[in-house]
Amino acid sequence: FHRFIHPERVVEDINMNASRRAFLSSAGATLGTGIAGCLELGGGSDTLRIIDWGYVYNDGVIEEFENRHGVTVERQSAQGSAETLSQLRAGRADYDIAPLGNYAVKPAMDEELIQPIDLDQVPSYGDVFEFLKKDYFESDGQVYGVPRSFGQTPLAVNTDIVERDVTALSDLWDDDLSGVAGGRDDARLQVLYRNAAVGAELNPSSEADIDVEALRADLVDRLNNTAGLWGNGGESEQLLRTETVGVQPVWNYVIQAMQDDGLSVERVFPEEGTKAWFIQHTIRAETENPELAHTFIEEWQSEMGYRSLMEPNNIAVPNERVFEEQDVDRTVLGLDAPDQFIYEEPKPPELIETYSRTWSEAKTESGG
Repeated sequence: FHRFIHPERVVEDINMNASRRAFLSSAGATLGTGIAGCLELGGGSDTLRIIDWGYVYNDGVIEEFENRHGVTVERQSAQGSAETLSQLRAGRADYDIAPLGNYAVKPAMDEELIQPIDLDQVPSYGDVFEFLKKDYFESDGQVYGVPRSFGQTPLAVNTDIVERDVTALSDLWDDDLSGVAGGRDDARLQVLYRNAAVGAELNPSSEADIDVEALRADLVDRLNNTAGLWGNGGESEQLLRTETVGVQPVWNYVIQAMQDDGLSVERVFPEEGTKAWFIQHTIRAETENPELAHTFIEEWQSEMGYRSLMEPNNIAVPNERVFEEQDVDRTVLGLDAPDQFIYEEPKPPELIETYSRTWSEAKTESGG
């Protein structure tokens, strides 16, 4: 395992200016072949624009793609699916390819911000793990998102601080973990964990399906036990390393990084289920380069993804062919038992607003 930057861990020096500098420095080298390459791909600009997280593209795969097709790839650093979705809605995005979390694909699809994927141009989609081909990625028989990566959020337990066994999300509400529990400052995620802990419906579809007062009370109880909240991967790791908290749900890479450093942190898969996340490659509705975008997505699945993300960072490219060709055991990445995972599913805006308001009220009541 290697340390890397997660989607929510913002790095200031990987930004639009850096992307543009990279674009300008490589433009001269590709200018001579750019037009021919794009003509072979069906026309459009000779620049493919991608917004994505900085950790994703490693080992020179972008440069090799540019050389193969005589084009330039211009990247902007993303800070999260919510921000990307907001930019698409505001019409400020000129990206050809945008990564979206599973909960963000449906609203983008319903609002016609992204276009259907031509699966004839992405034959590797047939080898994507079936359990990630969600119905809410489809409309009228067309698919709008191709899973690019898959990860999970187990519990991290510092055994130097926490002397009792921790086996479940519900343990985070126990009095004897007061002052050592942590968590992410995210309304939807905290509601998902609470619902799993109390045995409620994980992803209700409307406010009528929830008891808001009971939800608020449970969130207040959780916050009363909480020693620290985090907003990105770096903060979650810092809370653990400084022993501000001793147990919290975190991205898997945080646990691995701390174990690699010899710290007494255990990985626990909660008995209610482990929260999983997966990011989809989507294509903007008004892209200038639909064929080039499809080519990039196909080559990510068939050749770039393993070298760029899976091998260096141990984040799965969820494709059967990748696992078979690279002889990777599913158990190494926790994919041997997909039924163990719980997900944050798409929700209507009014329910998201209720979650946000209730979480904010709970923080105020608890003094957080």
